[in-house]
Amino acid sequence: MTYCIEIASPRAQIALQGRPYDRWITPSGAVMAEFYRENDAIRIRFAEQADVLVRAGIATCYPAEGVLQDDLETLVANSLRPLLANHSGDLNLHGSACATPFGALAFVGQSRLGKTTLAAACARAGHPFLAEDTIALEKQDGTYLVLPQRPIMRLFADSAQHLGLTTDGARASDDKRTVHASAKLPFAGGPAPLAAIMVLGPGDATAPIFQPLDPQPGLAEIMSQAFVLDVEDKPRLRSHFGRLTDLALAVPFIALDYPRNYAILPEVVAALVDRIAEMQGS
Repeated sequence: MTYCIEIASPRAQIALQGRPYDRWITPSGAVMAEFYRENDAIRIRFAEQADVLVRAGIATCYPAEGVLQDDLETLVANSLRPLLANHSGDLNLHGSACATPFGALAFVGQSRLGKTTLAAACARAGHPFLAEDTIALEKQDGTYLVLPQRPIMRLFADSAQHLGLTTDGARASDDKRTVHASAKLPFAGGPAPLAAIMVLGPGDATAPIFQPLDPQPGLAEIMSQAFVLDVEDKPRLRSHFGRLTDLALAVPFIALDYPRNYAILPEVVAALVDRIAEMQGS
């Protein structure tokens, strides 16, 4: 089933009755989203952003009063669309990605570990970005392709400044700024075969460190980065788990840690590309 997303008029978020059957919680403990059952529909409450009613192939989004247009577009692109797509049988992960001459690199890990900044640094080095927050995958003839998403990145002001990128000046509610694709920040216009999934560490390393991961810990990582609409729909959960398992068995996983220092980013990018070239036998 392909869902149609409709944007309705803004309205206030009122208190909801009952208990949610699922929640998205940030590493800091904040509630990002709650999921409720309402008769024949599922209501997704994105705190202070929007309520979404999902039923019969239609997702109606009611923005909260005063929500910024940029925030709404980001919510739809980076949360709602991949959530509905996964429910329909597609495969989307939370993370960023770039295209190198040796294949696409996907960056996954917990929030605020620098996934988008690393993808932007790769793009600044000539490896176009494919995604800044949602990795959309498509399997063709046994190969996983990373599909390009929006030609924009949302970066914190200090990251954009250190990378020499100009923001559009608008500040989102999470204090990120929009940076549009350009000659300085090239965007991949077409899909690229996925070469590896890089799992970002906390930044404790004193130099870039690469450690291959077995499929099982790799699977555990992407399971935590997947989008699931209904955790109580067992048939869909089994199907989704099967797609994730196939991915974990087919694509190499590498744990990557490096100092979170802007000055070392060119070294990290060079090491990434060298590592993938070596894996590809180039």
